[in-house]
Amino acid sequence: MKNEASIQHYFNHYLPGFMGQPLIKNLMSLSAGFWIEIANQGCWSLTIENGILTKVTEGGQTGGFGFRTDAETFLAVAGNTLSPQKSFFAGKTKISGNFYEALRTATALEEFFQRYPYPEPKTEG
Repeated sequence: MKNEASIQHYFNHYLPGFMGQPLIKNLMSLSAGFWIEIANQGCWSLTIENGILTKVTEGGQTGGFGFRTDAETFLAVAGNTLSPQKSFFAGKTKISGNFYEALRTATALEEFFQRYPYPEPKTEG
């Protein structure tokens, strides 16, 4: 349950806080539409235009490629304790669609996760 709440919080509260601003400096060349599917949790589509996050939508697979993983792996990547590349090469993250664009975007997102690691919300209990 803790992972489910963390995933929902990440996509519905934390990530939208970066909307309309550059995700990382000097990344104006990145424009991509993709999805992230978390096993047994849901799917979110993201749009980045000229390095700026412009859209986060729950529920569908839109874009040229996508990443599939489990909640534990995603939270490790978002928290900067596991790199996107290591999660892929360890078989914990699968890529669908345009493989080249997915790896290019994952490299850019790694810098974002390093700069803004996700601090899991505190839960009562």
